Amino acid sequence: MTRLLAALGGWVVLTALGSVAVERAFAMPTDGGAPRAVVASVWSGGELIARATLAHPEDTDARLEAAIAAHPGATLVHEDIVGEAPVLPWPAPAQAMSFVPGRDGLAVTLGDRTEYVTPDDLLARHAYDMGVTLPIVGVKAGIDLPVALAMLGDRFGTSVRDLLDRGRLRRIRTRRTFPGRASERSVTADTMTPDDAAAGVLAAARHLARGVDADGRFRYRIDAPTNRTLSGYDWPRHAGSTYFLAQAAALSHDPAVAAASLRAAAYLRDHATIDCGQDQCIGDGAVVDLGATALAVVAFTEIVRARLDPAYAEIIPRLTSFLRAQQRPDGELMHRFDRGRGRRLDVQLLYYSGEAALALSRAHGLLGDPRDLDAARRALAHLVGPAWSFFGSRYYFTEEHWTCQAMDDLWDRAPSGDALELCLRWLAHDRRLALRAEDAPFDADGAYGLAAVPTPFLTPIASRCEAAAATLDAAQRARSPDSVLEPLRAQLRHSLALLLRRQLGPATAHLAVDPAAVEGAIPASEVDWELRIDFAQHAGSALARWLDVSLDASGAGKPFRHATVDEKRQGTP
Repeated sequence: MTRLLAALGGWVVLTALGSVAVERAFAMPTDGGAPRAVVASVWSGGELIARATLAHPEDTDARLEAAIAAHPGATLVHEDIVGEAPVLPWPAPAQAMSFVPGRDGLAVTLGDRTEYVTPDDLLARHAYDMGVTLPIVGVKAGIDLPVALAMLGDRFGTSVRDLLDRGRLRRIRTRRTFPGRASERSVTADTMTPDDAAAGVLAAARHLARGVDADGRFRYRIDAPTNRTLSGYDWPRHAGSTYFLAQAAALSHDPAVAAASLRAAAYLRDHATIDCGQDQCIGDGAVVDLGATALAVVAFTEIVRARLDPAYAEIIPRLTSFLRAQQRPDGELMHRFDRGRGRRLDVQLLYYSGEAALALSRAHGLLGDPRDLDAARRALAHLVGPAWSFFGSRYYFTEEHWTCQAMDDLWDRAPSGDALELCLRWLAHDRRLALRAEDAPFDADGAYGLAAVPTPFLTPIASRCEAAAATLDAAQRARSPDSVLEPLRAQLRHSLALLLRRQLGPATAHLAVDPAAVEGAIPASEVDWELRIDFAQHAGSALARWLDVSLDASGAGKPFRHATVDEKRQGTP
């Protein structure tokens, strides 16, 4: 035992000494004052046109001036070098992961010449979070070093092997500025206003609306730097995005957003509404999933509620009949239907039971069918009860965002203290995983997860905000104490402010071939610029719900709200 303890003690000491040595050798101290150098670049249409290294931000260069004159509308960008450190020589995964995403670039000195691959270069080439991939847990991290080195080899006119053999490699930390342009206000948890949130909602909605074609089909996936439309489509996400456009139209009264919502709804009605046994559902295959029908009901009820087209009220009962028919006696729903065999398939997937509970509640709130209320109530009771009867149940604890929205929507008609308690516990669990400004070298304030890696994905943040706003709404109506409400309010402000900071706009426009086409979009992450319609939908809906709840709590009046049965009967919007 003594020898074992001595060995463990020696291992601890050696590990500590090794950690200190690595930290001292490879840590990157950053300068808060004047930059060490400035990499000045001229970008036009997403392409790097000219570049020069300046000693001071006030310096100029004839190559830059000539490029700006030759390309009207080009953008001059300064990437101030505020830190520098060696690159880990090995192993390759550690090399790749030693670069902070969105902040660090690579410098190579060969002889008396130095060239840089800056964060903007890497963003434009999708080179962040591409070095190491762990598909089992869905983690991607580190820069794509072969891409970065190939770019440097092109600039030196030599091979990558020559760069590695003769060059001196260093990591650089940069800070982006735009000469001659006033500094943009950075939205934070402390400074975010309802106007900021409303502007974010409208920008996200206009981005989606621009992508709805004349038939009503969305541009489902887009590569933001090149504005290329990528393959794939998904009916639940189409329906969810249609819902958000109706939400945003009710909030903003923007005619283009309203028209896009109606085109997208018509596409669901005319191209995806099919027979499922004696009922109708949404889909286009031999086997259909429940989620598309549930979110179509949510979208159609929002369209009617917003008075965009009252005729959609006639379609809803045919779809809710399908949802009710998929429900088991214990309240759980069967998530698939085999149209060829006319069979309900008793399988469960993430999200769909919560979506169905919300859809049935919204339908009852609009049309008043007691069968919808009973089905919604029983679905919610199962989600917060038997569905969580053992650890490792089929629904992850991190995926309750639709459940919490259903809980809030039902509160005035079928309040569930158990559901509210579950949502409060879930959000408290998320707060224990919340990151703040000091937790990571990149902008992580309002995100959830591990501090330095990976770069936080934005849609999970947005969906948690949707649930947090709904839970806050129900908790306020339940007269919960401030000790419950204030942490929720703070959680929302931090995460929503992060979403607003990540929304594509002027600060990133120079990296896009067509900045207007992607303005207002929400990317997958700060450094992953694939766009998908549900990214903007979840973020926009979260901002809209926060406006709804926060303005109601302040006494300023809601910009929009869901009509109840009584209000419908009285003709109140």
